[in-house]
Amino acid sequence: MKLKYKIINKKNLYSGFFGLNKYEFVHEKHNGDWTDIVEREIFSGAHVSTLLPYDPIKKEIILVQQFRAGVLSRYDEDYLYEIVAGIIDDGEKPEETAKRECFEETGCEVKKTIPVQAYFPAPGSSESYYHLYLGEINSFDGEKIRGLKSENEDILVKSFKVDDVRKMLKEKKIKNGLTLIALQWFFLEYYKG
Repeated sequence: MKLKYKIINKKNLYSGFFGLNKYEFVHEKHNGDWTDIVEREIFSGAHVSTLLPYDPIKKEIILVQQFRAGVLSRYDEDYLYEIVAGIIDDGEKPEETAKRECFEETGCEVKKTIPVQAYFPAPGSSESYYHLYLGEINSFDGEKIRGLKSENEDILVKSFKVDDVRKMLKEKKIKNGLTLIALQWFFLEYYKG
C-alpha cells in the first residue's frame, strides 16, 4: 500500500515519562493533490494493553480507581472508574501485558482472554495505540488496594454486579474513554444477560 503522507522533519521537543515531538509533514488529499507543509506537536503516548476483568459465573465486573494527572484541570469529583491497563514492555505481547496488568492491579489471574479491538484513542494529538481484551477471572467480595509500590500505585479494586455497572453507564458515572469503549462492547456484543 502506498503511503499517503511524507514526513519532512521530526524534532523531539521533550523527553520524560512521555515525549513530545514536532512533525512537519505533507499528506495526500482526497482529490489526489498534496497539502502544503503541516506542523503538529504530537504526544508520544504509549503502546498499551487493556483488559475488562469479568467473572462469568458470578456475573461481576472488576473496576479500578487510581489518581490520574490528566484530569487535574477538568475534574474535581472522585477518582475515575477504569478497567485494567498498562504499557506493553519491550519484547512482551499485548495479551501477556493484559494478563500481567490484571494480576498486578486486581490480584486476579486471567483464565481466558478474548481479543476485542485495537485502536488509536486520540490520533489527533497522540501516537498511543491500545489493545483491548476481555479477561475471564474469578472475582472477589468487597474491595482491596493493589498496585506496585515501585510505581507508586495506589489502586482501589472492587467487584460490581453487571447490572450495577450498566446502571453506572446510564448515569454517566463512567468517564474514562477506554472503559466506555470496553463496557459498550461488552453490553452490545458480548453479554447476553
